Amino acid sequence: MWCLFSIVLFPILAEKTNAATELFQNADFESTSFSSNWVPIDCKLTSRTDDTYHGSRSLMVSNRHHPWSSPRQTFAVTPGKNYVVSMQFKLLNLPTGHAYAKVSMMLALTVNGHPHYTVLANMPLQQLKYGWTEISGNFHAQNGATTAAVYIQIQDTEVNFLLDAASAVELPHNSHWLSDATHRINTLRKAPVSFKLPQGVNVHGISIELVQKKRAFAFGTAVSASYMTDQSQRTYQDFVYNNFEWAVLENALKWRQMEWTENIINYDRPMNAIAALQSHGIKVRGHNMFWGVDQFVPQWLKAKSSSELLASMKNHVHEVISRTTGKLEHWDVNNENLHGDWYERHTADPDITEKMFQWIHNQEPGVKLFLNDYQVITSSAETTALKVQAARFKKDGVPVYGLGLQGHFSSHTIDMDVLKYRLDKVAESGLKLWITELTLSDTDNNRKAANLEKVMTLLFSHAAVEGILLWGFWDQKIWHKDNALFTGTNITANAAGQKYLDLFHKTWKTYFTHNIQPGNTIQTHAFKGDYLLNIKKNGHLIHQEHFSLDSTAKDIIINLTNDHQDVSHISFG
Repeated sequence: MWCLFSIVLFPILAEKTNAATELFQNADFESTSFSSNWVPIDCKLTSRTDDTYHGSRSLMVSNRHHPWSSPRQTFAVTPGKNYVVSMQFKLLNLPTGHAYAKVSMMLALTVNGHPHYTVLANMPLQQLKYGWTEISGNFHAQNGATTAAVYIQIQDTEVNFLLDAASAVELPHNSHWLSDATHRINTLRKAPVSFKLPQGVNVHGISIELVQKKRAFAFGTAVSASYMTDQSQRTYQDFVYNNFEWAVLENALKWRQMEWTENIINYDRPMNAIAALQSHGIKVRGHNMFWGVDQFVPQWLKAKSSSELLASMKNHVHEVISRTTGKLEHWDVNNENLHGDWYERHTADPDITEKMFQWIHNQEPGVKLFLNDYQVITSSAETTALKVQAARFKKDGVPVYGLGLQGHFSSHTIDMDVLKYRLDKVAESGLKLWITELTLSDTDNNRKAANLEKVMTLLFSHAAVEGILLWGFWDQKIWHKDNALFTGTNITANAAGQKYLDLFHKTWKTYFTHNIQPGNTIQTHAFKGDYLLNIKKNGHLIHQEHFSLDSTAKDIIINLTNDHQDVSHISFG
């Protein structure tokens, strides 16, 4: 192993003022002395002043001979603590014949004297035109951990790059996360409602009953399209209709499943399921138009030239949207694009995903379009990558509405500080977030119930999150049986399933009843959504009124007929 180091001499600027919390030395590369901080491992380091992210200097990394050839710095860690590491990078060239490269941030964590290597963050599909780009991730210092070293890894050794604005800090622990989340729920998800009978009305026995019919926040699940239309699966269908307000077809709209053989297309299966769901008031997401992970691309596409492929892709969009227009709320456009670049490779167009968004938008401007990916909240591997991709799409004028975060939790140890950090990080995109595929894999259903409540509470409390969809619910029709919340022929709740039912039907749903006297104002806070207001006299229903509650307070005045036996009209203020 060998190293080179060169310096272009310029005045040295002061170190960052947050040295008390910053764990890196020379984090902003303003000092040209690297003897006690950034160690060049099989590379050459050059201090640069002509191209920086901020400040006066950046660091150029060149003469690389291995993917891991990069400067790194070691800092002390405390077992049990969480840490966040970030830096800005800029690619100076790409591998010969390639339109983009993958950049990773690696962690070497020393535990009981031995290094443990893991990926903190990936930034796939990086083009030269992107310029300075953030890469960041988080890690937990387990028992026995003493030091951590972080470095950039790029598979293609001919790639040179710049670094700037590095940071390593401890992620603070919030022991009050639950009370904070509860406060946010009450502030974000509810709105004030008041009821009043006018002064001077001589009447008694009037009561109000406020019944929430639909929520502004989305709770839903993935469903089997075949089961939604199979008359022998009425128990399954009724369960969906009674316990969710949104749905996504697990497989039926995916191109490969819909058109296994070219020009033999099964539109009936998804369209019939969508119609059944809509007839029961269930809103439906479209998943997915394209899926660029190699094994999920239709096999028959792979024999086409790039021009033939483009024609097939555009035709696919046209034919699908011509059938689904007005029926779907969302589309996941190119599913898991951070993990699959088949379409980029085979169209020879690194910006093809942006074009996919535009094709759909041009044909159906009203449908909301999403990037949807994994390892965003369950890992930091693609958290920042999705945020950066979304921000770049927005800058380019791509009609992207939101980000789908899949949320497959495979560990029963879920750190709420880390989950909140990742949600906040991806929310920096400025786009709305949807948890599109929530699962918790655990054979201990009581522990799964406790984790489900914690995770859903934090998700529901986050200002950027608009919906949570489970990726299945029943052990007879689910991706992995350890994810199931309900079991058996009768779809019986286990402990985790009962927790979901309690949250959906009770904790996060408003039911309010109260007697009301003339001149008195009754006040409450209700979850946002659609309501049925029942007005009763001496327990007998005399009037019903439907209304929607958004962030604006509702002041409701109940005006009675002259004989006080009925309601003449309701005034909303």
